[in-house]
Amino acid sequence: MKTDSSLKKVLAWLHQKLKPVKQVFESDLERAIRQEEFVFFYQPQVNLKTGKVVGVEALLRWHHPQKGMISPAEFIPMLERTKLIHELSLFLFRQSMEDLKRLQEMGFNDLTMAVNLSVVQLEDDELASKLEKQLKKSKINPKYYECEVIETSMMEHVTRQVGVLNEISDLGVQLAIDDFGTGYAGFNYLRRLNVQKLKIDMEFVSSLFEHKNNEIILSAMMELGHRLNLQVLAEGVETKKQEEWLIENGCDMAQGFYFARPMPFDDLIRFFGTRKNRNGERNRSETKSKGRSAD
Repeated sequence: MKTDSSLKKVLAWLHQKLKPVKQVFESDLERAIRQEEFVFFYQPQVNLKTGKVVGVEALLRWHHPQKGMISPAEFIPMLERTKLIHELSLFLFRQSMEDLKRLQEMGFNDLTMAVNLSVVQLEDDELASKLEKQLKKSKINPKYYECEVIETSMMEHVTRQVGVLNEISDLGVQLAIDDFGTGYAGFNYLRRLNVQKLKIDMEFVSSLFEHKNNEIILSAMMELGHRLNLQVLAEGVETKKQEEWLIENGCDMAQGFYFARPMPFDDLIRFFGTRKNRNGERNRSETKSKGRSAD
C-alpha cells in the first residue's frame, strides 16, 4: 500500500512538472502554423526497371527558431491530438504543389508528388474541397499528385474516412496505401477505395534476408498488388542486395537511404543534376560494353 501511495505521488509530481512543458509545446505549434515554420524534406522514389526518379515523397519537418529541425515523430501526435493539423492542411497542399510546379518548370514533367494524410485530417469534411481549390490555383495536373494513407489509421469512422478519400480520388488525385502489411485496414482500403499504389512497409525490406519466409511474404504482397493492377513500391531500401532482390522479383519502385535520404528542396535539385550525370556515365559505359560484346 505504501509503495502504491509513493508511486501515485511521483506520477502526480511528474504530471505537474510536464503540464507546463506540454502547454508551451502546444503554444509553439500554434505559432509555428501562423508563421509557417514547417518545411518539407523530399525523398526520391525510383523506378527499379529504368533507374529513373519518378516521384518524391514530401516529409514534413518543423524548423523551430530555437530548437532547430524537429522530427515529425515529436510534433505530429500533438498536432493530431489538438486538431491543429486541420489548420496545417492548406499549407501542406500549397507548399507541396508550389514545389512540384517549380520542378515541372525545370523540366521534370513526369514526377509525382506524394504527401501523407493523417487519419485526423480525414475527419475534415472540407479536406477534398481544400485540395481541389489548391489544385486549381496551382494548375497542377491531379495525376501527378498523390495522397498516401497509412493502412493502420482507418480503424474507426471507416465509412466517413473512405468517403473523404473517394472525394479526393474523384479529383483525379492518386491514392497510395502507406506502410502496407503492418495493420488490418489495408484490405478494407483495397475493397473500398480506388487505390493506385501499395507501399510496402520498410520492416519487410529490412528483415528480408533474415528468414526464407520473409522473402515469401514480401513476394506474396507484391503479387497481390500486381494482380490488383497496382504499382508496388518498397520502402526502406538500404543495400544493393535488397535492390537486386526487388528487381529480380518484379517490384516496380523503391525508396530508401540506398538511393537518397530525405533532403531540402535545393538539395533535391542538386541531387537530380548529379544523378542525371551519373546515369549518363552509366549509360555510356553500358553502350561501350555492348559494343565490345558485339565485336
